[in-house]
Amino acid sequence: MPQIIGHVLNDERHPVPNARVSLKGRQVAETGADGFFAVKVAKPESRIALTFAAEGYVPNTKVFDSAATGTNAVALWPVAYRVTFDPSRDLDVGLGSSRIRVPARALAGAGMERPGSAATLRFTLFDVTSRQQRAAAPGDFSGRLLDRGIRRLSSYGIFDLGISDSAGRPLGLRPDARIDLSISVPRRLADSAPQRVGFFDFDTGAGLWNQVGTFELARTTLTYNGTVTSFGGAHNLDDPQDTVCVTLKVQSIWGYAIPFASVTAHGLQYDSSGTTDANGLVCLLVQRNASFSAGAFATVGTSHYTSAPLAQQSFTSPDFSSGAGSCGDPALCPLVGTLLVDLIVGL
Repeated sequence: MPQIIGHVLNDERHPVPNARVSLKGRQVAETGADGFFAVKVAKPESRIALTFAAEGYVPNTKVFDSAATGTNAVALWPVAYRVTFDPSRDLDVGLGSSRIRVPARALAGAGMERPGSAATLRFTLFDVTSRQQRAAAPGDFSGRLLDRGIRRLSSYGIFDLGISDSAGRPLGLRPDARIDLSISVPRRLADSAPQRVGFFDFDTGAGLWNQVGTFELARTTLTYNGTVTSFGGAHNLDDPQDTVCVTLKVQSIWGYAIPFASVTAHGLQYDSSGTTDANGLVCLLVQRNASFSAGAFATVGTSHYTSAPLAQQSFTSPDFSSGAGSCGDPALCPLVGTLLVDLIVGL
């Protein structure tokens, strides 16, 4: 029976014990003192979304391929802001460079009951240009647009937002209410930020971002501004990416191909992951005509291989567009390089 194993680590790379691991809303495992988890799956699947949650941290949902071997690392990031306020009054609060405005009496419980005299807002904004923070954000940068098409996304801001009552129960908005959000854009993306981006909610069951609206850029404040009628959990500000399918070969420093390796490509605003086939080849969707780095990890028998000792290796994608359906076509998904891995000693 296939299984997914790994360790849950915090922002300081320390193990997170007692983290709950859930599959489609049902808890299936819990980490030990060393942060280790193991989840058995009924059958091989290329997309299995597991959600990891622990007190004090933002939940993280990661998409796994059960055919991949080796130990996975799952990152949890601490909650950045907690604000306690009176829900019968207007809330207008700046959190870092972002801003949230909640009108008085806009909140309600699951049964539309009014909350008590105190509510707590939780907010964390990830810097999508930081590989470490991107790793703690949910999903694999795949999103469903308003036209129902699935596209790779370039993110301009991933954030977690939730409001709960004094007993810790989630609060939502009344049917006639809405809140205003101003989400700051990383400085490194200021020049490339489009005037309008999609606003996405995250589906933990499918491991996909779903577009539900649009936000507009205010260049004077370098924030994306919009109004929402629902919230809770992870949200994303994205632009569909102009992608190209590329093939990488994962090979040991001794020259033989490494099958079933987990491979991740890193762009400035996204990550793209896949698993090598029996010939050590993997197809990845990356940004067209751009540089990206990549790394790999695999277990073959009792041996463990990683690109980490050799550091992340850089590649350049071709200047034409293609999609995931082009995998296997050398004209539309060309081989752009070989990713070398070395034997890990001491595991």
